Amino acid sequence: MVEYLPRSAWGARPPNDGPGSLTVSRVEGAVIHWPGTGSTKVIHSREAVASALRGWQAYHMDQRGWSDIAYQVAVDQAGRAWTLRGLRTQSGANGNNDLNERYGAILLVLVTGEQPTAAMKATTRGVIADFRRIFPRGTAIRPHSAVRPGGTDCPGPAARAAIARGEFTPGHTEDDLPYTEAQLRAMMQAEIEEYMRRFWAAPTGTGTAIRMQLNRIEAAASRQAISEDTGLDQPVPDSQPPSDPQPPSDSQPAPEPQPAPGAEPASEPQPAAEAQPAPEPAPDAEPGAEAQPAPRQ
Repeated sequence: MVEYLPRSAWGARPPNDGPGSLTVSRVEGAVIHWPGTGSTKVIHSREAVASALRGWQAYHMDQRGWSDIAYQVAVDQAGRAWTLRGLRTQSGANGNNDLNERYGAILLVLVTGEQPTAAMKATTRGVIADFRRIFPRGTAIRPHSAVRPGGTDCPGPAARAAIARGEFTPGHTEDDLPYTEAQLRAMMQAEIEEYMRRFWAAPTGTGTAIRMQLNRIEAAASRQAISEDTGLDQPVPDSQPPSDPQPPSDSQPAPEPQPAPGAEPASEPQPAAEAQPAPEPAPDAEPGAEAQPAPRQ
């Protein structure tokens, strides 16, 4: 089963009164269309496709006077299916009221010179399978150029060739077919956009948690840088008691003290007096006797 993006996904306007639903017994198949803008500017991203759909709806309603965008479903190069009128509602794209009653209308979001990607073809096969479940007799798959009175180039040579090869027919497989560079680029772009949307946009997504953690780390780093610049986090050195003066080493003579300003210079030291011989003991003193102190006066 195909997952269809709702009309709100591309910002659709409400439709005016229209032709209503298809009649099951009258439906013969589905017709494949393209925008036919003549531009080569690709329409790949989700935002670009949504914008293009709004523009085509405005043209169909405001310029053509139709009730809504003309097609039932759109399929883009990334394989997304967009609800337009819906598979059960009669289209306004096939050329006249009879054709619109007999065929559905599927829009391929292709530009001039562009090949449909494998993703686009796979989703289109799924859409046609859903269409056939609703309208069992509607098995035909036709290019618009094969049914429109007066002829048209729609849906372009690449899509017409794919229809002829059965590449939009349910049950067809093309796993062994190579992808072109443009197809791979379109698929990768679509996958990246979807991944980024789920990873970063969701409030509880992993990307949101990572972003919040990075914000906290950056804030902490900024506070640390500010602290280092202002010295707020620098340790204060412990006060140390003054150390005892060290004696001069033998190799260096001690500096001579300098006189204070205005003080008289110190006199030179006088040589010591020669030692006097000890007096001879008194005649009446015994040898070796201690001298008695003189009586006090």
